Amino acid sequence: MTDADLLYDYAAEVLSFGFSGERAPGLPAAPAPEALERMAGRCLAAFERSGRERLVLLGLGSGGLAGALAKRLPPQRLAVCEQDLPLVRALRAAGRLDWWRRGGGAPLAADASAWAVLLLLDRAGIGPQDVLALPNPELAPAAKARLKPLELLLTRSKPLPQASGVDTPRLSVAAILSPAEPDLPGFFAQLPSWLHELVLVWDAPVLPDCSGLPLPEAFPVWQAARPLERDFAAQRNAMLEACGGDWVFSLDADERLSPEDWAALPLLCADHEAAAWHFPRVTPYPRPESALTGFGLWPDIQLRLYRRQPGLRYVNPVHERLTGIEGGQALALDVEIEHLNRLGKTDEDIRRKLAGFDAAGGGGVRHALSSEYPRVPRELLSPPRRGLPRGLLLPPDIG
Repeated sequence: MTDADLLYDYAAEVLSFGFSGERAPGLPAAPAPEALERMAGRCLAAFERSGRERLVLLGLGSGGLAGALAKRLPPQRLAVCEQDLPLVRALRAAGRLDWWRRGGGAPLAADASAWAVLLLLDRAGIGPQDVLALPNPELAPAAKARLKPLELLLTRSKPLPQASGVDTPRLSVAAILSPAEPDLPGFFAQLPSWLHELVLVWDAPVLPDCSGLPLPEAFPVWQAARPLERDFAAQRNAMLEACGGDWVFSLDADERLSPEDWAALPLLCADHEAAAWHFPRVTPYPRPESALTGFGLWPDIQLRLYRRQPGLRYVNPVHERLTGIEGGQALALDVEIEHLNRLGKTDEDIRRKLAGFDAAGGGGVRHALSSEYPRVPRELLSPPRRGLPRGLLLPPDIG
């Protein structure tokens, strides 16, 4: 499969889903031929001056400039990104994306999430260090503003050096658990023996009976019982306060890392520029070989690994966020968290959990479960893993 075909297959699946009653947007007017020629000429001149391997056009606009560039650049020298999926559908239906096709067409990375577009480009072998990212000059200011986070990710992220031969860090793995969580043995079984400690905060009034659980014996296990009481941030702060390692890796009961990815964590901790690491999270469903995408379901970026330092604190009762990080924040490109909530729980289990999120949020956000989401083969989303784990130092505006 070519890089362009990978992006095509992903976009085709995501574009096949839309919200009920979604209205097709009005099509932007195409620039006059002379204006279009000037735009294309300026883009190509900037690309030539940059010396980069690929021109990445941010935003489709009317589709006119993308089409003009596709005629003048080979597919391996151009990529187009768009986060407005209804616009992509409308342009395609109007015949304005004839350059986008499977097998020989120019690549189009399409998803509503800037993170998804960044990682899609990465999976297609297109990294920030190799591209000149240009906002489409056709776009109105509001459309350019919506693409600004993606522009920052592509223009101001910095590849980090790949470490090797590092010392084992003092890493605390920390989790808030429920005694009713399915497959707790699987959660404990994944933990490598080199960890500094395991910190567990149970959502319970008293410590549960763990005699039937394979708690690790290779390192200390610290446990406390504390009812959740609709405040995930408070629970995680109790977890954080109990950690004694130099680094903390926070993991949920329904999340897994492969042995290869566990082995990558010491290399990430060794980087001197990053004080915290974000990870893509993939949700397999309805089979282990496929994964949910679109609507923010992938890459579902999670900040989970961070250097322990004064001032760290979680905020927000639901969808909690870690604050007080001093230092750079990075994105791990080759390490992913596997989220087993859809494979390991019934729909009723998930609805109860979502109802708990609603209650913790005070009714400000409503969570819904649907059986219909885009899904793609996991191989489309998997990192290449061609050696040492790669990372991007994120711009301060994003991390």
